[in-house]
Amino acid sequence: MKKILLLSLFLLGCAQTAKHDSGSSTSATYISSLPSQEIVYEKPVHKIAFGSCANQDQPEPLWKDVLQAKPDLFLFMGDNVYASHPTQQPIAEQYRKMDQIPEYIAIRKEVPFMATWDDHDFGERDGGSDFKGKDNARRDFLNYWGYVKNSIPLEQKGIYHAKMIGPKKKSVQVIMLDTRYFRSPLKESPGNEGKAQDYIPQEEGTILGEAQWEWLEGQLKRPADVRFIVSSIQLIANDPKYEKWGNFPKERQRFFDLLKSTRAKNVILLSGDRHIASISKMDLKNYGSLYEITSSSINRANKYGDADSHYVGPVYSKENFGLADIDWKKKLVTVDIRGFNNEVVNSVKIKLR
Repeated sequence: MKKILLLSLFLLGCAQTAKHDSGSSTSATYISSLPSQEIVYEKPVHKIAFGSCANQDQPEPLWKDVLQAKPDLFLFMGDNVYASHPTQQPIAEQYRKMDQIPEYIAIRKEVPFMATWDDHDFGERDGGSDFKGKDNARRDFLNYWGYVKNSIPLEQKGIYHAKMIGPKKKSVQVIMLDTRYFRSPLKESPGNEGKAQDYIPQEEGTILGEAQWEWLEGQLKRPADVRFIVSSIQLIANDPKYEKWGNFPKERQRFFDLLKSTRAKNVILLSGDRHIASISKMDLKNYGSLYEITSSSINRANKYGDADSHYVGPVYSKENFGLADIDWKKKLVTVDIRGFNNEVVNSVKIKLR
């Protein structure tokens, strides 16, 4: 009888401990319980919203404006939570905080999401392949964005993935790149080490890693009427000294060459990271015009000047999101940068081929 009583008390204590740990701010895992919309793959996509840089410790009122734009899909392009500072650890707890934000809860109920990461939800500012916590960050990302876990092979490293949405002749391919897990260490300008704002180009190194490059080539060979490629860092813009594809010129050129060799048409690049919004354009020989729309941030705007020789129209340094509106009849994609109250602050029209 005494042994049974002791065993009962032990089991009760374990149950109480497990219950406490599951709700603890130091819980090792977090799986979102938010009711969220699923992508309807058979239906045509007309509007895709996108954005980046949302600090879960601050209000996020812009989600209300995104929801009012009535997008069919939202692309979260990185820094979806901030977890690179010791005061914002563990990462799983930051996802839990995100799920407490009323405006975010409201849009998740109505709009399907796709996501990739950038440095702050990766867990280290400007972090790359040498970050020791990258596999723990990957686990937390996949636990939160469960659709990604179900979309990639078990043996795949990183979080890159893609979806094809819509019927024939109205198919939209969304490619979410991983510019963190495989990226080689950055080279800092002498005398500016540790400032995270003065990186210089280097001839060697990679952004995507060979496995992701091979996968991307396969994706670009798939038939699609419109392709949105999400890179968390800027690809076309090349003048700012911050993180960018231009830190690895051979990788940047390899991307452009891949578009040509695969004959991938109607590619639109989307990026975040910079805490400003911009539209970039470049004309690729033997390919045509290529546009990149950078949207950042949801609630972390930095009011500083920014310039690049590829920018078209004004740079916007307040809270913003992007909206791509596809007119299938006219074969035209209008991409806006929008602020509060859905004010259009920059826009481009891209004719589909």
